[in-house]
Amino acid sequence: MNKELLKSLEQKSTEDLFFLFKHDGAINFEKKIMAGIILKEKGYDKVLLSQEKKAIIETITNRLKISENKDYLEKKNKKKAKRKIFIGLGYLSFFTIIGMKDYLLNEENLDWIYLSIMIIIGLFFITYQTIIYNKTVNNLIDADNENNELLRFRLKLIEKEWRF
Repeated sequence: MNKELLKSLEQKSTEDLFFLFKHDGAINFEKKIMAGIILKEKGYDKVLLSQEKKAIIETITNRLKISENKDYLEKKNKKKAKRKIFIGLGYLSFFTIIGMKDYLLNEENLDWIYLSIMIIIGLFFITYQTIIYNKTVNNLIDADNENNELLRFRLKLIEKEWRF
């Protein structure tokens, strides 16, 4: 582990260390592991440490159970990819409307060239997003699988380092 971090954590009070150790959903994992080790060495209340350890393990285990479901991962990542497409189309529509505001508000003759260019850009965007849709979904699933591996590693590290 990081020796500089260990030295800086050893100088902190037990309340500060417990704040770093305490389960709050957000994890600076290296600090959390080291804070737990230091608290154990300082003789902090083992029942409280054990309860927090169980809460952390339970949260990580629940996240793993949810995110290891392939149907859930596929559905979640398809939703992300579709949201990305709709946001892009929203931007395109927004800028098209801004460009066309004079024609819409002042009832001037419509600039068909501008409108045609924006429609062609929109069609290229939709075509491109359709082509890379499956690749985007697979990349998101791979990223989630890597995150699951990290969570499994954290569980092993917790079991190895925190013996309370």
